[in-house]
Amino acid sequence: MEQAAAAEIVDRPVHRARMVGYASGNFGKNVLASTMDFFLLFVLTERWGVSPAVAGLVVMIGLVWDGLCDPLLGRLLDRSTNRLGLYRGLLFVGAPIVGVLFALFFVDPGWRGSAILAWAVTIVLLFRTAYSVCDVAHNALMMRMTRAPGAATTLSGLRYMFSCLGALAVAHFASAFVDPAGDGGYGLLTVTGGAALAYVATLWLSAASAPRSAIEPYVPVPRASLAWVLGNRPLLLLLALGFVQALTLPFFARSFAYIGKGVIHDAAWTGRALTTLALAQLVALPVWMTIARRTGHLHVVRFSLMAIAAGLTLFAIMPAAIAGIALFGIGNAGLQMMIWVLLANAIDHGERRTGIRFEGLPVALLLLILKLGGGLSGALLGQGLARIGWTTATPLAHESGTRLLGMAWAVPLIGALACLVMLARRRAVTTAAQHR
Repeated sequence: MEQAAAAEIVDRPVHRARMVGYASGNFGKNVLASTMDFFLLFVLTERWGVSPAVAGLVVMIGLVWDGLCDPLLGRLLDRSTNRLGLYRGLLFVGAPIVGVLFALFFVDPGWRGSAILAWAVTIVLLFRTAYSVCDVAHNALMMRMTRAPGAATTLSGLRYMFSCLGALAVAHFASAFVDPAGDGGYGLLTVTGGAALAYVATLWLSAASAPRSAIEPYVPVPRASLAWVLGNRPLLLLLALGFVQALTLPFFARSFAYIGKGVIHDAAWTGRALTTLALAQLVALPVWMTIARRTGHLHVVRFSLMAIAAGLTLFAIMPAAIAGIALFGIGNAGLQMMIWVLLANAIDHGERRTGIRFEGLPVALLLLILKLGGGLSGALLGQGLARIGWTTATPLAHESGTRLLGMAWAVPLIGALACLVMLARRRAVTTAAQHR
């Protein structure tokens, strides 16, 4: 936390080259995050023989632990007198540790049963701890670079553009995860090793691109973090939206590997679906950035959620077609970009209201909410797979396949509609307050 006038605040425009260098970190982050998001559950169930329900719990434990680490890290970061230096240092030191742990997870020790489960939980927890350190530092660094007018939209768009490129890379190598017979035993290790190197390289580039700033002596300020958060209505709305979308929307893409194997009966379909999703997001981003500069940010969120709902409805009607996946991707691009724009706005709002600027804490709270939602989503998907009778060796019955498809689109559709209802209620409350 700091006084608003502290000299280390970067409030002048940041050079575009620095923005691009910083945003490139999202490529490496999303290569690792998408891999774990799309294929952790699948690797546990299909390669290592873990039951879907237990595998879902492993996903949840890792993400929840990651999320719980974030607020502690955020508090520590906010107490630093040289936040920029601390952010860069954490990225330079932490990135190689994250990369090694990620690659190590996919080294199959040959154990099965309780031994492989213990191995998976241990490596996932270690990976998530290290990833949390770099994730909080990298996202907090964005808040150092978005104080100039329009910078939040530009930087958030660039970040998500690199995230989409990372997702495209993961989609390209999807066969290494979903088709174990085709990699000769080496494809998965090669792909995950390359992903780890990409993560280290882009996080180091991101740290090197961070602007430098002068440091003032530390000035104590009141410890008002809880009041700062509870009095920040834009932040509270963002946290609620973030949790609902993180709990429900990941069901869609996480189901692709299972749909490709059990319903479409084509392992290559998973790669095509993920590629369609990533390309749609990448193509849509410039449009969302333009819209965000010309209209209210919450309007952009509403339009994005409507596109997501329309895409899911289209997928429900024609699950084998890619049009629904593409439309979902278009909407998701706008939503995920705007989450970080809204966070920057909420931080600025809190500073204007109180004269105190928190960065690490609100970033950590948003990450906590997103990871709690994502972790619970993974556990629910695992339970859903168990209930429809998914097993590795037995072909999926037609009725079970229909249930899998229904679960894939219905849960995220409910989430998108719930978010739209929350925004409508917020708009109604704001309108009523203005007419008093």
